[in-house]
Amino acid sequence: MSITQEAERYVTSLLTEKLSDTHTYHSLDHTMRVRDACLEIGKGMKVKEEELEVLELAALFHDTGFIAQYDGHEAASHKIAQDFLVARDYQHKKLEKVLACIDTTKIGVEPRSKLEEIMKDADLTNLGRADYLKTLANLRQEWEVILGQKHSDVAWYRLNRSFLKSHSYYTNYAEKHFGAQVKQNQKVLKNLAKAEEVNMKKSTKPSKPPKPSPTSITGSRSAQMMFKTASRNHLDLSSLADNKANIMITVNAAIVTVALPLAWSYINTYEYLLAPSITLLLTCLGSMVFATLATRPIKMLGFTDEEKIKSGQSNLFFFGNFFNMSFDEYYLGMQQTIEQEDRLEGAIMRDLYFLGRSLGRKYNQLRICYNIFMIGIILSVIVFLVAFNVLAP
Repeated sequence: MSITQEAERYVTSLLTEKLSDTHTYHSLDHTMRVRDACLEIGKGMKVKEEELEVLELAALFHDTGFIAQYDGHEAASHKIAQDFLVARDYQHKKLEKVLACIDTTKIGVEPRSKLEEIMKDADLTNLGRADYLKTLANLRQEWEVILGQKHSDVAWYRLNRSFLKSHSYYTNYAEKHFGAQVKQNQKVLKNLAKAEEVNMKKSTKPSKPPKPSPTSITGSRSAQMMFKTASRNHLDLSSLADNKANIMITVNAAIVTVALPLAWSYINTYEYLLAPSITLLLTCLGSMVFATLATRPIKMLGFTDEEKIKSGQSNLFFFGNFFNMSFDEYYLGMQQTIEQEDRLEGAIMRDLYFLGRSLGRKYNQLRICYNIFMIGIILSVIVFLVAFNVLAP
């Protein structure tokens, strides 16, 4: 096992077990995205293999310090990485580069080498991605819960637009591949801030948003946790079902393309092989059909009309309901969804419900697939034994 594989396993275990769920932005997912960005930028700039190793190690450890403290977590990350690598007799020269890359992720610290520039850019590639608003929402929630920093929508959009305007990437690769999206995200934040200002002006008098009832999803942390856990479990089960279906497709395809042609070549000589071969062929085809049905994507229109959005009969958090919509249509529809808690809660419930419906369909078809395979294999053996006893010379 390489040092990077060992580090990935260690960091995954560390953040999974010790990082609080309140770290909605600085999570394991963020760490892995920064690692992937480091490798992408590094390979794009044609750095050496040993330098890619340094970048990958630095990215994996750069936020591990959050398990100990929030402010000044870089120093804690530095210590965790150092202890891990020293314990494995990692080369001192490369160790210093890893630690320097971790230290440079601190706000205000300027990179002093090419590797540090790549690390600095990779840590902020989220600013130049299409899903920027999603990661921004995660950061807002994290600051509110952990730091107690709450901002109005207008203030939040202005704060982050100002940060984007002042940001520039250090490497040519990052600027080329992420710079244009940063500018686009600036415009989105500007439009969001303007829309919020218009809504505020339309209000006849300032009013505080109503407190969610204790039984609502958005107002109950227990309900939020249950929905989050249920959604994660459904996705894990869906992935497991797809893996099982792929296994059945692979096994049956191998039998049809390898075993059966081999058996067929002996049928002229051994006629008793005909009946079991046909039985096995039908078994494999039936199993493959239902395994394919279990993994076949559902039909999606990619568009939701305004009436369904207003009546709460659609869920714009699912890509299948908006991928054919323009950004302006999607933006207006999402604004209508989140401006009222009952619509937002309805969208969450619909997402979980239809995810469960899809999962139920997968497992029903997968059960039929496995039943066909199990019964068909047993029947093929029985047919073979009977044919052998009756027709064999």
